[in-house]
Amino acid sequence: MSSSTLPAMKTNPKFIFFTDFDGTITTRDSNDFLTDNLGYGQIKRKAGNQAVLNDTMTFRDSFTEMLDSINAPFDVCIQTLIDNIVLDPHFKEFYDWAREVNMPVVVLSGGMEPIIRALLFHMLGPEAEEIQIVSNDVVAREGKKINEEMGWTIAFHDET
Repeated sequence: MSSSTLPAMKTNPKFIFFTDFDGTITTRDSNDFLTDNLGYGQIKRKAGNQAVLNDTMTFRDSFTEMLDSINAPFDVCIQTLIDNIVLDPHFKEFYDWAREVNMPVVVLSGGMEPIIRALLFHMLGPEAEEIQIVSNDVVAREGKKINEEMGWTIAFHDET
């Protein structure tokens, strides 16, 4: 494996910090926010979460259904999140320290890389580009453009 496949290793760090994103680096979950405000709403989202906990629905099916309920164009979703999701008040200080001591930060998330990347860039600036993100992606639906209504869907990491 090379540093292109493992970017966190390129500086030969002694430690790497792995973290979740939604509700960890941020104070709110971006996917829940989109679903509650631009999708089918909190009640149905929570019912899907409960179905997963009760083992009557898979997480993947519930998450896909949740995200597919959002019919706003992807760029509108990104802007909505930038306007409403904030960084944990101590993360910037931690991230500056981690960079100083050569401890790469790697985000492992069930969310979507373009959303995570956009929020990190908005909150941290260009230095956020150093953060490796391992998560799902977003793709245009067949016959659509990503920034059209109902134009995007999740592409799971293990299927790309």
